[in-house]
Amino acid sequence: MAKSPEHVLVVEDLRVHYDTQAGVIKAVDGVSFEIKRGEIVGLAGESGSGKTTTALAVMKLLPSNARIVSGRILLSGTDVVPLDEDEMRRIRWNKVSMVFQGAMNALNPVLRVGDQIAEVLIEKKGYGKEEAMERVRELFSLVGIDPSRVRDYPHEFSGGMRQRAIIAMAIALNPDLVIADEPVTALDVVVQSKVLELLKQLRDKLGISVLLITHDLSVIAETCDRTAIMYAGRIVEYGDTVELFSNSLHPYTKALISAFPSITGERRTFEPIRGDPPNMLEVPPGCPFHPRCPKRFEPCDKEEPRLIEINPGHWVACHLVGGR
Repeated sequence: MAKSPEHVLVVEDLRVHYDTQAGVIKAVDGVSFEIKRGEIVGLAGESGSGKTTTALAVMKLLPSNARIVSGRILLSGTDVVPLDEDEMRRIRWNKVSMVFQGAMNALNPVLRVGDQIAEVLIEKKGYGKEEAMERVRELFSLVGIDPSRVRDYPHEFSGGMRQRAIIAMAIALNPDLVIADEPVTALDVVVQSKVLELLKQLRDKLGISVLLITHDLSVIAETCDRTAIMYAGRIVEYGDTVELFSNSLHPYTKALISAFPSITGERRTFEPIRGDPPNMLEVPPGCPFHPRCPKRFEPCDKEEPRLIEINPGHWVACHLVGGR
């Protein structure tokens, strides 16, 4: 895919394997996508599709039994795949940061919230204590928390406020890219909407880019400029979010969207996706979605479709649209 200085992240043919006692799991199998400066890109799919593994590979925070087998991960033009841990420590938080799944519960309960964020500034940038706390007050104001709350403990914050505090920590060093892994899953719908609106405001104010990982297409529709749909470690469709929702071409994308209720469209019966996601130790040959696909035909169980550009910026991996 295209690369230019305006791309904050470019992932090229990324492959990540897990070594287990049962065998090798190809959790990410040839994934390519990019994120432009100031863009929010969604990564969606069912549990186990490889979304979080992709994010952890970008951060170089994979578990000990996982390895990047091949591919490139360009962060602001630098390929981080060959970098060692010392080099990555200089990049994390400064160039890329991550809001982990369930992160709002990761705050240390016995330390004040402001002190926990200040610690990042002190360790990574050499701030003095007072200078760091002043920056924390600025960050609190930026994410919609009263700066006077910097000395409060996590239990004194609501769930939405804790999530905002974690986002404040993620943007503390002005990174180019923030990865948000299921950032609103544990929140009620009203607070979800406010947190998603905050991400868009931060994008507009700071010019940061966001990789938003979720299984919830309503979150994608509300927040993302472009969207990649993952299935069995592969991207099966990728493009402008409005185009993806209005003109989805892959049967899996269509099935996901058909299970997404609309408050403005006509009333209809929702159809679940038949079958289960594949066992990643035994991914079927050909298109991995073919055992569940109502549109499958002869080549689907033998040949894996290539990800091809059907319309400008709209990529699909499906034999129905010529991905051979």
